[in-house]
Amino acid sequence: MGEIFFLSLISLLLFFGPALAAIAIRRSLSIPWQLVLLVICILYAAFPILIGLGGVGLAKVYNCTTDINIYKCPGNPSLGETITLMTFAHLLAIITIPSGILGIIGMLISLVIKFVKLRKGEETSQAPFAIFYRSRRHKLIAGICSAIAKKTNLPLLAVRIVTVILAIVAPGFGAPLYLWLWLAFPLEPNS
Repeated sequence: MGEIFFLSLISLLLFFGPALAAIAIRRSLSIPWQLVLLVICILYAAFPILIGLGGVGLAKVYNCTTDINIYKCPGNPSLGETITLMTFAHLLAIITIPSGILGIIGMLISLVIKFVKLRKGEETSQAPFAIFYRSRRHKLIAGICSAIAKKTNLPLLAVRIVTVILAIVAPGFGAPLYLWLWLAFPLEPNS
């Protein structure tokens, strides 16, 4: 069960940056909101390194010593454990930097497209044509399962059961994927 949790967590961390870019593109967010998401992608990529540097700084402030990458602080052993965890946070950068870079690239492409449309005098607030629309009529929560069932010609109940199982077995993957589909894809247009 622990392996499934860590694999789900790793996939969630890898998915974060591209998911933000996809939301900005699919929802055709305004330029200020796209800039906010761009800053979030940059901070996400750098966050583990900043935590690691913060841990090293705390070790210097509290005169902690290191013994084979384990910090020991005089008079406060729990602070030594916290600083040790903080200094090992930089290892997450292996995952967050590629994800953040993909998100940054997607956000920059989206911003360039938006600026080109503005220069041509075209409308930029319209969402692009979506291949996948969430269902309005057959939804329990967001219409994702009924849209998947319609797109793949599978029974709606089977798609819902698989979605619930995925959310239970791999909560770090199934639930965020569902949330991302909810945010990234619009409701079907009114007929």
